[in-house]
Amino acid sequence: MISSSDIASRAFTLDDQREFARASGDFNPLHLDARFARRTQMGAPVVHGIHTLLWALESALRAGNFDVRNIRARFHQPLFLGEVAEVRIAARTDRTIDLDVIAGGTVVAAIKLSSEPRKALGSASIDGPLAAPGQEPVDLPFEQMAKQHGAFAAVVAPDEIRRMFPALCNAIGPAAIGGLMGTSRIVGMACPGLHSLFAGLDVSRDAASDAQALNYAVRKVDARFRSVQIDIAGSGLTGRIDAFARPQPLAQADMATVAARVTGRPFAGQRALIVGGSRGLGEVTAKIVAAGGGHPVITFREGRQEAESVASEIRQAAGTCDVIRYDALQPAAGQLGGIGAVDSCYYFATAKIFQRKSALFEPARLRVFLDYYVDGFFDLCAALAQRDDGKIAVFYPSTTTLDTAVAGIAEYAMAKAAGETLVRQLNAFLPGVHAISRRLPRIATDQTATVGVASAQDALGVLLPIVREVQQAARG
Repeated sequence: MISSSDIASRAFTLDDQREFARASGDFNPLHLDARFARRTQMGAPVVHGIHTLLWALESALRAGNFDVRNIRARFHQPLFLGEVAEVRIAARTDRTIDLDVIAGGTVVAAIKLSSEPRKALGSASIDGPLAAPGQEPVDLPFEQMAKQHGAFAAVVAPDEIRRMFPALCNAIGPAAIGGLMGTSRIVGMACPGLHSLFAGLDVSRDAASDAQALNYAVRKVDARFRSVQIDIAGSGLTGRIDAFARPQPLAQADMATVAARVTGRPFAGQRALIVGGSRGLGEVTAKIVAAGGGHPVITFREGRQEAESVASEIRQAAGTCDVIRYDALQPAAGQLGGIGAVDSCYYFATAKIFQRKSALFEPARLRVFLDYYVDGFFDLCAALAQRDDGKIAVFYPSTTTLDTAVAGIAEYAMAKAAGETLVRQLNAFLPGVHAISRRLPRIATDQTATVGVASAQDALGVLLPIVREVQQAARG
């Protein structure tokens, strides 16, 4: 018998996340700290995968009883805080239930329940040292993950588990729910730890594995994909969990490295406004300008601490730098009062490039990119042109994805193409602005960091000749 129906919907809040972190012991900052999550490819805090799983199971079992003996789940995409998610019964038979968790028209988690236990994947004899409670995840090098093993005791009392998941508790018992929570703690706190992604699990109820602690041991690692496969046993469960070790946040070239590539003081006496200079391409551009004797004025919208850190590094290297807040989605003129005279500008304001999509083309997403890459850029150029600073050189970064189709980013490429057209119009009809656009290759930044095999070029090598060109145009 096949059916398809939505049975529950909700949006997880930060308070929900904190409650689950206390109950599971998984305090990984990817789920709780917006500043930390901003430096990951996700770009914002995401819901614990096991939190999503338990909510979906609770919803399904409230809709109808089922003898749960095996649980399989794959977490295909992150679910973000505040994002409305729905649980849908995709298929149901006497022995199985298939559940989809859907957000933004995309399946973010696929779950299969079975009334028959699977053949043992893990080892019920796993036994490891019991880990002490803590709220700081391990920052573990990938090379050390192959030998990791240990055990976690349940964090929350059975009565609290019954309160949180009453229907699921009736089906599999509080110990097994505590074990499922423990898998989140294993991945998020122990292995891979700080820079982890929970990919999925396959676990069966096992009365022989009734140890109160959940034991784990790494079974297999694959450095090509930074994948980790972990056997678990305990709390009435046996099975296996799959995870990835994310690349660590990218550190751009430091001032010493940049200074070694910039000879002399070619930018002395110049002041450059760098929109989005707190990290990534803007950070490297600011350091190049400063290393060449120029004075960067870097802006941020959310990352004040990151912007101040870049400015501090520049000043410690005997450079000068100012920091201001600037929002490219707000009128430019009222935000530029305190920047002083500038003779060049670099525009790195951007929306999140790689996002979940449910269609080849989504007009609403194009509108977001146009707000940044066309409307925001034009407004800034118009405001700069009205100042009495002479002609200003402005850099607009485009992308080589205009030359080769890349899946999933049609709206991004379309908006960048519109920005290139705007650059030509500005040069023809807006006195006071000399706009320069270059198509940049994929460059190593927070947004491009991935556990896949995609390659990216070094930001310093790509940007150095561009900064020289822009600053020369500014002098002219």
